[in-house]
Amino acid sequence: MNVSGFIRGYMSKNMTGETFFMKVADTIEKQLQEWDSTYHVLLLKFKDYVLIVQKGETSYEITISEQELAQHQSRSHFSLDHKIWCVLQQEGLQIVKGKGNYIDHCIS
Repeated sequence: MNVSGFIRGYMSKNMTGETFFMKVADTIEKQLQEWDSTYHVLLLKFKDYVLIVQKGETSYEITISEQELAQHQSRSHFSLDHKIWCVLQQEGLQIVKGKGNYIDHCIS
């Protein structure tokens, strides 16, 4: 999957934290579904944000506070993606490198 750093930078500076996180979650889901259409991503908001990635019986869960979200959003336009992909990878999700530049922006 290909993404534009310029457009992502604009979004990170001009969207609210919640709207930006929803966009990031959508992008992550699209990337995962390129690898396997059975992946699904769910973003919940309680006291903190909870991102759940599901594939069949396997699920991965990441909790991010509003403060942490704001820090990632202001740090760089792919910082939140980087955090999420690193946690997913630590929890055992296999990253598939191949077509597109999105994963390279997030994990490089």
